[in-house]
Amino acid sequence: MRSTFTVLFYINRNKIKKNGKCPIFGRITIDGKVAQFSTGEEIEPGLWSAGEGCSNGKNKPYKEINRKLEQYKTDIDQHYNRQIERNGYVTAESLKNAIQGVGREEAMLLKEFLIWNEEIHQSIDITHTASTYRAYTVAYESLKRFVHDKYEPGDIAFNELDYSFIEDYVFYMKTNRGLAAKTVYTQIKFIKRLLQRAVHKEIISRHPFPDYVPDSSPVIRRWLSKEDLDKIMGTSLQKKNMNFIRNLFVFASFTGLAYVDLYNLKQENMVTDRDGNKWIHQKRAKTGTEAHIPLLDIPLRILEKYRGTGKDGKVFDLPEYSVARRTLNLVKRECKLDKPISFHMARHTWATLICLSNGISIETLSRMMGHRNISTTQIYAEATNQKIDEDMSLLEERIENKYSFLW
Repeated sequence: MRSTFTVLFYINRNKIKKNGKCPIFGRITIDGKVAQFSTGEEIEPGLWSAGEGCSNGKNKPYKEINRKLEQYKTDIDQHYNRQIERNGYVTAESLKNAIQGVGREEAMLLKEFLIWNEEIHQSIDITHTASTYRAYTVAYESLKRFVHDKYEPGDIAFNELDYSFIEDYVFYMKTNRGLAAKTVYTQIKFIKRLLQRAVHKEIISRHPFPDYVPDSSPVIRRWLSKEDLDKIMGTSLQKKNMNFIRNLFVFASFTGLAYVDLYNLKQENMVTDRDGNKWIHQKRAKTGTEAHIPLLDIPLRILEKYRGTGKDGKVFDLPEYSVARRTLNLVKRECKLDKPISFHMARHTWATLICLSNGISIETLSRMMGHRNISTTQIYAEATNQKIDEDMSLLEERIENKYSFLW
């Protein structure tokens, strides 16, 4: 029923400008929900009829104002009918978006993605990190290649998206670009977030493929063995920068901090409980969940070594991640390791080698790691069980035929 749909115009008499005029606003009401917008017009309060919602002036400028307001009503009515036909329902907010330009032309996928990326760029160091922005930029560029190859205008409207679109994109990433299943899965997550945003902005009424999940390979958590960690800790490094990054890698291996959290670690995150035990209490940059990490002897000694070297309240004076990653590769070479290492591997090492292998419960580890869901932590337990299976297989091979037993 359209009895709930109304459009009226009014002036704000509390906002009289220096020229003596008030701005004219529009109000759309659907099912009791209201959206207001500016018409861009203005008028003297004495020449406005509140009851009629229009000007009562007789001169040409005032007749022109009334003509424009009538055009607004016509446009809103047309958008109402169009959205009902296309989406099955309409909201006051979606009509407001339509008359303000969002709906005058079809909302396009790449265009909206670019707007979103710019918003993320503006929020770096506020609600997002620079690495998050880079990840979204990579996702945009990947999608742009596909859309430019497949669609003539070089973009696609949101209301044209369906399952065939996402399946074609997955096929394109796997075949044309040779991307691994895990990378494909990550790219699809970005698109699904973009579409959810479009639903919230009322660009589209529903997600076109909410349940779609591409085939993905299982996540593999890699960690260091005790022998490899001993190599890193026991190798003498002469260069100051390599020694520093090695020590911070070891710190991460005994605290489970990701590099961004290590970078952001402040003195205020260092807590001493009433028994004199020292802890790190810090919200994770990735999830916003607070992690509570007890400090063992080795990280305490590293903290003491670099006491007072941080700037602006930070514990450590760390370089950007790209610099730290290059230096860590040099450390790997000096330590004669035959596998790649990363700061995230240090986090996995802490979870598996330091904690789970020494009897720390999944529940305790989940809280220390700042995981939102314990199922994320259970991946580490599965990895530890896998390591046990591998070790037992090796043991079986080593002791085969070495023992005899008289039945």
